[in-house]
Amino acid sequence: MTPRDEPFPPDEGGLTHAMMIAALNEILAECGYDPVPEEDEPSSAEAPADRLIEDARHRADGIVAAALETAVQYTDAALDQAARTVLSARRTLAPLPAAARPLEPARQPVPGTRGQSLGDMWFAAAAAAGVYLPIAEDAATRTLEAYADCLRAATQVSPPDLDAAYQVGVEVVALGVSRPEALPASMTLLLDHLSDGDTVRRPARQVAGTFAAGFAAAVQARTLAQQESLHRATQRAAREFQSALQHSEARYHRLAYYDPVTGLANKACLVQRLRQSANGDDPDRHVGLCLIDLGGLVAVGEQFGADAGDHVLTEVARRLQRVARHPDYLLARHSGHTFVLLVQDSGGLAHLAELAEQLTRELAEPASLPGTGLTAPLHAAVGVVDVPTAGLDVTRVLVDAEIALRQARAGTTGWAAYDPQPAGPGRPRAATSVSGLVTGPPSYQPVVQLGTGRVAGLHARMAWRHPHLGILDLTRIGQLTGDRDTTTRLAGSFLGQACRQAMSWDGGRKGPFIGLELPVHQIGYPDIVDLVREALAGSGLPPRRLHLHLSGLDAVPAGEHSHTVLTALAALGVRLQLDDFGNGYSSLPYLRELPLHGLRSPASLLRSPATGPDADRDLLSGMARVAHALGLTLTVHGVDEEGVQARLAGTGVDGAQGLRYGAPTTPHQVPALLRGPARMVTVADRRVAS
Repeated sequence: MTPRDEPFPPDEGGLTHAMMIAALNEILAECGYDPVPEEDEPSSAEAPADRLIEDARHRADGIVAAALETAVQYTDAALDQAARTVLSARRTLAPLPAAARPLEPARQPVPGTRGQSLGDMWFAAAAAAGVYLPIAEDAATRTLEAYADCLRAATQVSPPDLDAAYQVGVEVVALGVSRPEALPASMTLLLDHLSDGDTVRRPARQVAGTFAAGFAAAVQARTLAQQESLHRATQRAAREFQSALQHSEARYHRLAYYDPVTGLANKACLVQRLRQSANGDDPDRHVGLCLIDLGGLVAVGEQFGADAGDHVLTEVARRLQRVARHPDYLLARHSGHTFVLLVQDSGGLAHLAELAEQLTRELAEPASLPGTGLTAPLHAAVGVVDVPTAGLDVTRVLVDAEIALRQARAGTTGWAAYDPQPAGPGRPRAATSVSGLVTGPPSYQPVVQLGTGRVAGLHARMAWRHPHLGILDLTRIGQLTGDRDTTTRLAGSFLGQACRQAMSWDGGRKGPFIGLELPVHQIGYPDIVDLVREALAGSGLPPRRLHLHLSGLDAVPAGEHSHTVLTALAALGVRLQLDDFGNGYSSLPYLRELPLHGLRSPASLLRSPATGPDADRDLLSGMARVAHALGLTLTVHGVDEEGVQARLAGTGVDGAQGLRYGAPTTPHQVPALLRGPARMVTVADRRVAS
């Protein structure tokens, strides 16, 4: 088991958002600061994982920033108070005139102090300045009285004991008289205590000044210590937040990209890896996909409950991991009862076939049901797809895997590789449902006649959106379901709508033709002929204005059946064009036997890096001569680049379609397009498949 596929780790009581907020507020409360406001923590069930991670980061940054701002504000205020204290002390202790005059205190002692001791008056002055001492009042007054006596003793020795005075200033702050507002009242009381009547002698001034210096230094040291304490608390909180955020990101990542039941990657992780593979620059690299279905899992859940179903899923995951040990493999849970083995560097169908056989062998044994003594058969089937990474379409790969899985269920080997051939008449219908299809608006892209530059016709496209499989066309719907009735119903609706729309633009015989792609081989004879006949009759569209674009599979020889279908369509008067000429089925002798009227070739034939413009023109000229020799027209579609458009000139190609001649447009925009010549447009950022 690789580290990425380890089971989902249980929550072992890690830090939560509320716990981190409480811890930070407790630290701030110890230092005497306002708490950080709490915020409600979002529920993981109400927001996607990416939103939860972003919210967690935002809250962490906000809380850390608030803590730092509080620290800076407190530090600035404390330092400012300390500076004002020192300046106040200096002003109070300014040198007196030779004829010492009475000192005018900055703050007088509280009234009613007659008969009280100096300790009582000092305690009352400190309380009036907002000082709270965490000891009993009697002990505080005795201590302050002792400090005053110590200062008086320091003035009575020669020279004055300034060290003792400085230490008293420090001890007073340590006692709790640390507010700068208490210093002026303290100095007034002490100077009265140290003076001889109205005269403050030099030793008293020196002792008082040194006391004030010790007081200010202690306040500054206390401020710096609190600042350092807050700084350390902020750093500790930031580290705790960072650790908790990383833990939360890991948990949210597991929730977003891993299945909580099996511990395997989920569909979101699978799609992400497929998109990463599509960005590769190696044209020879292939990606393989094995879609594994457990047919008996639904019955287990219905009969024995969800816990039994989860137990079977876990056992299946363990078995599959024995096969998916290579670092290039990704094992994922695709849906409720399907798994996917992604081979990021496939060795081809032979390699995938070997893996598919290993997977079916691992799942051949029934799964045990705990507490019952019973076992449940799994009925596993594997659909295999091998595609090049260049131009990989994630949705198409997953749909192809669904088609291959349907073919595997209908077979006997337990697995099948993707085969575009439809299900035969004797094969059962697919279990894949196309309920919930939403019909998209039709689009019409101009087909330009190169000789005149006018719009000769319009290529119609219709798509249906599936709630889980994305955008599907008629061919994909037919391959996915094998349901001929559904394909026929959708094709008839599309055909009738396109014919009526063409008549609304121009009801004459010389109006623009309408070209459609219909899966003729999936609908079959005589249904396809009846659909075309009904559409022409219901709309009144001249048959020559309806062009049916046939895929190579539509023209594959199948006895007399293919000839019968195509001949019957041609007999209605519609024009038949073989699509993607130059790729797939392009046998020239066989083309002469088909009742065709034109060929359509993709512009991708001209994008080989080994060929230059001259070689591309020669290729187009040769293809045009072949088509004309067979009595057919040649149209190049997918002309989206300016270089390809330039190479068409003078080659004999009859028509062109692509973004250089007009993007697919809505029906109400077509009349304006038909009134003017084709515009040679350059589309830099928009790329619409033609």
